[in-house]
Amino acid sequence: MTDSGSGGGCPFGGAAGSGILGPLPGFRHVFGPPAAAERFQVDGEDPRSSPAALATLRRRLRGLATLMGTRPPGAAENPNLPSGYTYLAQLAAHDMVSTSLAFWSAGGPDPGVANVHGAPLRLRTLYGGGPGACPHAFAPDDARDQNRSRFRLSAHAGAKGDASCFRDIARAATPGTLGNRGGFGGAGRGEALIADSRNDQSAPLSQLTCLFQMLHNALLEMIPKPGTLPARALRERTAARFAVAREATTLVFRQVLRRDLLPRLLDPEVHALYDNPAPEWLEPQPEPGLPLEFSHGAFRFGHAMLRDTYRIGSFDDATLADLLRQNSTRGPNSVPLTRDWLVRWSQFFQMPGKPAPNLSMTLGPRYTAMLMGDGFFDPIEPGDPVGVAFRDLMSASLTGMRSVRDLCARAAALRPGLAARSALLADPAAREAALAAWIGRDSAVSLLTPEDVAALAAEPPLPFYILFEAEHEAGGERLGRLGSLLVAETVYGALARERLASEGEGDLGAAFDRLCAAWLGDTRFPDPPLVEDMPGLVTFIARRLGLEAADPAFI
Repeated sequence: MTDSGSGGGCPFGGAAGSGILGPLPGFRHVFGPPAAAERFQVDGEDPRSSPAALATLRRRLRGLATLMGTRPPGAAENPNLPSGYTYLAQLAAHDMVSTSLAFWSAGGPDPGVANVHGAPLRLRTLYGGGPGACPHAFAPDDARDQNRSRFRLSAHAGAKGDASCFRDIARAATPGTLGNRGGFGGAGRGEALIADSRNDQSAPLSQLTCLFQMLHNALLEMIPKPGTLPARALRERTAARFAVAREATTLVFRQVLRRDLLPRLLDPEVHALYDNPAPEWLEPQPEPGLPLEFSHGAFRFGHAMLRDTYRIGSFDDATLADLLRQNSTRGPNSVPLTRDWLVRWSQFFQMPGKPAPNLSMTLGPRYTAMLMGDGFFDPIEPGDPVGVAFRDLMSASLTGMRSVRDLCARAAALRPGLAARSALLADPAAREAALAAWIGRDSAVSLLTPEDVAALAAEPPLPFYILFEAEHEAGGERLGRLGSLLVAETVYGALARERLASEGEGDLGAAFDRLCAAWLGDTRFPDPPLVEDMPGLVTFIARRLGLEAADPAFI
């Protein structure tokens, strides 16, 4: 989940006269800076600089967000995407973009909004700056605390101390605060000891974060520990062990994205264009930074994947609201997690010989009503809809990103073969007619006029369009062609241009060998994690850490 700030006043509302017009460090636009006519507009005006256009935009997006927040009971599940991939995509998003401020809450032409992740998909969201910069996330190597290499983990509340119970992210009591439940015995409110606090936004996400931390710790244990050495030699050997475990964990993460997540998300034709030794880039030499059309447009699709209820741990019908409360922010007096909340990974990924997991919901412009209550995503201003849909739409509309019309025209020109099989991509009239039919289907709910419907169909916000396209072109089982192009171009581009030192010719095993040779000489992993998907990763960790028959169940 993103943009989870308070429900306070938004500088863009009412009589606001300016929006984000200045540079945004760490961001860019697909195909370079757009001209005024190529940007998202409202009746021919830029809502970032026109108070009238902004007021019209807010009114229209209120209606559109209301339609998007009414997913009907019994909506279809997605057999292509077990629900664990919702949270894997969220972890990947956190590893690509991190801003100090949501765009809908920024004001003025130079609001200080920046993407602080300069090198994407290197698991900075997990490691931060390492033990030196984030010592709270790592455990001392010994009683003298000269070095830190392992991630801290917490045992579940009430555990007896068995190693198999350490399956929650590290948490500690905050001195000077009141805490009356959970595992801290009234010593204070629970606080997450992780590098990126966003990874504790829900129980499944914090458990997935913990899973990759456990992978790091398992890999570290395979590397011989340094013996009695002088202080400098000890630091160097410890740093080498940490560097190898970190890069190996990142190699596995990137492999899972390539081989498991992206093939499930992308249109097969688009996937084939990028998953090969010579990808067919839309932008062969892009500018630095993450495209806004990806971060605040195409990659917001995950919010539509969220279910109303989940099987998780010992619960058969935990609500999404329950999952969002199981963290150190919303439930600081109820952490560390109890044993009942520890994930059985067969509930989130299809594991061999196990029952079917929770499935994500099909991709489409409909969000669960669970995101519209309990104070999770309050209105930005009085009169705005509650929930995440309105925030997604507002953030996208106030970035100055390229319009859907411009993106479709460019994609169709560069990929005529795809366009020939996509009326939405190639035919503006067909696209507008299909959009108008969806947006105008229930004016009694949306309060949108025919003029509003026509305007939104001609100039739809990109997050809405990506979900509409996925439903229209792929039955909601994966992204449509424009969404697939934007995601593939960005994610495969990051994997190709931000290569790890060990990546090169050959498979994952060859990368592990290069990594170990560079840092450890003749030492190799005795049991390397040669996995390509999340079920394989879960199975590997269970075997290495003795969790196959864990209680509570790990698989």
